[in-house]
Amino acid sequence: MKGKILASIVAMSAILGTSSLACTTILVGDKASNDGSMLVARSADSKAIKAQVFLIHPATKNQTGMHSSKAHDGANDFTYPLPKDGMRYTTIANSHTKLHGAVGYNEAGVGLSGTETIYAKDELLKVDPYNEETGITEDDIPDVLLPRIKSAKEGVKLLGEIVETKGAGEGFGVVFVDANELWYFETGTGHKWIASKIPQDEYFVTANQGRLHAYKENDPNFMGAKDVIKFAIDNKTYD
Repeated sequence: MKGKILASIVAMSAILGTSSLACTTILVGDKASNDGSMLVARSADSKAIKAQVFLIHPATKNQTGMHSSKAHDGANDFTYPLPKDGMRYTTIANSHTKLHGAVGYNEAGVGLSGTETIYAKDELLKVDPYNEETGITEDDIPDVLLPRIKSAKEGVKLLGEIVETKGAGEGFGVVFVDANELWYFETGTGHKWIASKIPQDEYFVTANQGRLHAYKENDPNFMGAKDVIKFAIDNKTYD
């Protein structure tokens, strides 16, 4: 591995006897950390007493059928084909249900953390609303992507394809990391998204807001929905 990676989920503790319900993501490039590690940390929206459990999902062979959010006590009726051959991966899930992993790694060394809840402008959601009935949500992102993806960039691309074709059921930000790159993905509306590679010598912090404002269509350090610039221009949100 060309770089060291440290990934952690940080549980928000109670403050003055009340539960904190805020989500904060902190990303650090390997040239911005003291020891040359890429750092990924995210607090999880939850009560302070909600326990999490570390799970190992075995590799699969010759699978058929569909992943179903409803069958896994998910948020809606999102479905997606199961991979024929799925990689072994880990998640940190709800200790009671063993579902809804918030972070994980697969055997290819690709990790993700999701999600950071974010909110879009009401006027834009009137044009391109969330697909709340069958769009992808944070409940399903780890289990759909981690068995498949072999790089952080591949994770960004696949999630983007899902958002464009099936829609997002909610607004979210997702971190993807491998041995070489660190990416942050954000939805804009129901079918629009952009992602940025975090520079090696920089850090990035976000808390329940859309943070990606710069986007360069032909720059390899950015990715986005096919018509995201036209959509922004048409709806007067492009500067």
